[in-house]
Amino acid sequence: MIIGIYMRVSTGKQVEHGFSLDAQKEEGTQFAYRLFGENITIEYYVDEGISAKSTKGRTDLKRMMKDVATKNLDAIITYKVSRLSRSLSDSLKLVEEIHKEKVRFISIKEGEYGTPHGNLQFNILASVAQYQREELAENVQFGMSQRAREGKWNGGQVLGYKTVEKELVVIPEEAETVKLIFDKYVNESWGTKKIANYLNSIGKRTKKGKTFAVVSVSTILDNPVYKGYVRFNQVINWETNRRKGKNPDYIIAKGIHEPIIDEKTWDKAADLIEKRRTGTPRQYSGTFPLTSIAKCPECGSYMTSMYGAKRKDGTKKRYYACGQYHNKGRSVCNPNLIDADWLEKAVFERLTQALQTDSIIEKITQQMNNLIEQHPKYTEQSKEIKILQTQIKNLEAAKKRIQNSVEMGTGIYTEDEAVERMNEIRTEINELKNRIFALTEHQLKKDTSIKSVTPEFIRQQLQEFLDLSTYLEPLEFRQLLVASIEKIEAKKKTLKKIHFSFIAHLPHEESSDSIPSFIKRYSIRYNKPTPLIAKGLYFTPNHYLFMIRFPPINPEPPIHLLQQHQSHQLMRKGHFGK
Repeated sequence: MIIGIYMRVSTGKQVEHGFSLDAQKEEGTQFAYRLFGENITIEYYVDEGISAKSTKGRTDLKRMMKDVATKNLDAIITYKVSRLSRSLSDSLKLVEEIHKEKVRFISIKEGEYGTPHGNLQFNILASVAQYQREELAENVQFGMSQRAREGKWNGGQVLGYKTVEKELVVIPEEAETVKLIFDKYVNESWGTKKIANYLNSIGKRTKKGKTFAVVSVSTILDNPVYKGYVRFNQVINWETNRRKGKNPDYIIAKGIHEPIIDEKTWDKAADLIEKRRTGTPRQYSGTFPLTSIAKCPECGSYMTSMYGAKRKDGTKKRYYACGQYHNKGRSVCNPNLIDADWLEKAVFERLTQALQTDSIIEKITQQMNNLIEQHPKYTEQSKEIKILQTQIKNLEAAKKRIQNSVEMGTGIYTEDEAVERMNEIRTEINELKNRIFALTEHQLKKDTSIKSVTPEFIRQQLQEFLDLSTYLEPLEFRQLLVASIEKIEAKKKTLKKIHFSFIAHLPHEESSDSIPSFIKRYSIRYNKPTPLIAKGLYFTPNHYLFMIRFPPINPEPPIHLLQQHQSHQLMRKGHFGK
C-alpha cells in the first residue's frame, strides 16, 4: 500500500505547541505502521509556513490531490482536520474528492471519514476549526483596532522608520529621503515621475532596496504616518475583495511616534494630490494589444503604451515604450520606442509565415515530442512498481542486517545459514527487478495520459490563432494574446523572437464554466467547436513545464524550466526566430 501523510505548519507558535513538522511526521509515520503494517510505502506531503484558511498556494496539497486523482495513493493520514483546512467548505470538498477516488482519509485526532458516525464527527470538527479561525481573526482585528485608536503602530514596513518593540523609531538617513520627496513635490512642484527619476539618479532606494517608481512616491506622499498619525483598516476582506474592499470608516488617529513631516507640509501635499487628479482612471483602450508582452531590448522589462505628438489630421502615432522608463524615468532605462503599427504587423506576418512553413512545424513537433518523452508523466510508474521497489529496499536492508550479524558474531546465523539466506534474498531481489522491468516495458507500449503531438495538432493552433484575430473584439483578442504569447523580443525595426505557447496535452474533462463567455459566443455564432488555442486561457504561466526555442533554421537545444508536480495540463512554448 502507498500511504500519504499530509503535514502543515503556518507559524512558529505551532512548533512550540507540538505541531512542528517533525512531530507531525513522527506521529503520522508511527500511526501508519500501526494501522497498515510495516510493508508500506509512505509519501510525505509538506506545506511549511502556509495558512490553512484557503487552499491557495499550497503546493504539496495540490500534489497530493493529483496523486489521489491518478490512483497513486491508498490512504491519507493527517494529524488533525485543521492541518487540511480551516475552511469548512474547503475541508468538505477535499475530503469528498479523496473519498470519491476510493482513498481512505484518516485524522489521527478525529478518526476516519467514510462512516455515518465518522462523517458527522468530521463535519462537526471541521466546523469548529473554521469557527476558531474566524473568532481568532475577529479578536486580533479588535485588538489591532484598539491599538490604532490609541495611536500605536500595527506593523508593516515604511521608509523612514524601523519598528522597535512594536513602536516606530525614525531612521535619519531614510527620513531625509522622505523629506526630499515632500520638498520636491510641495515646494518645487515636481511630479511623481520626475521625483522618482531624480531619486534613482542619486542612488536612493525604497524600503525594500528597489528603485523608485511613480507608485512608490505616491504611496509615501499619501501616508499620514509621516505627519505623526496612524491609519488602519483602510481595506476590509483583502483576500477576497482586494482594492475593491475600501472601508470608508477606517481609523485615523494621532500617533505616539515622532513625525518626519510637519502637518502643514503634509496637508499641502494632500491638497496638491487632489487638485492634480483627473478623476478619470486610465483604462486599456484596446489599441495596444502587445503591452505586457513585448519586452524592452535594453532592460528586459515589459513595454507599455505611449502616444506621440498630435498630427495634422488630429491622430497620434502609437509607440511601445519601456515600462521601467515610463514608471521610473531615464535614470533607470531609456524610452526605446518601437513603432506600434510596425510591430503588430510584423508579429502577425511572422506567425503567418510559420503557419505556412512545413519545416518549422516539423521542428516544433519533433522538439515537443522529445520533451514529452522525457517527462515523468509520460512514463509514470504504477503503484505496483512503487511497491516492488519498496520490497527490494526492505530486502536489501535485511541482507545488510545478516552481514552485520555474521561480522559481529552474534550467533543468530551460522555461516552456512547466512549464505543460504543471502542467496534466497538475492534470488528474490532479481525476481522483483525482472518484474519491474516487465511492467515498465508494458507501460511504455500502452497508451499514456500524454500523447505525442502531430504537425497537424501544432498547425491547428497557429491557424486558430490567426482566425480568431479577425473574429474577436480587441479586448477579447488581447486575452488570447496574453495566454498564447509569453513575450516578444524586438527593437526599432527588428523583430527577433516571438515566444509562442502551444498546448501539448489536454485535460480529460473540460468544464463549460472554464470557457470564457466570448469564446462561447464565438463558437455559437460561427457554429464551431471550442478552439484548441483558446484553452490556453484556462491556465497561468506556472503550468508551463518546458521552454523550446524554434528559430526556422538550426533549432537551439530545449531548456527544461520547471520540474514535476505541476498541473495535469501541460503546455509548451515555441520561439520563432527571424
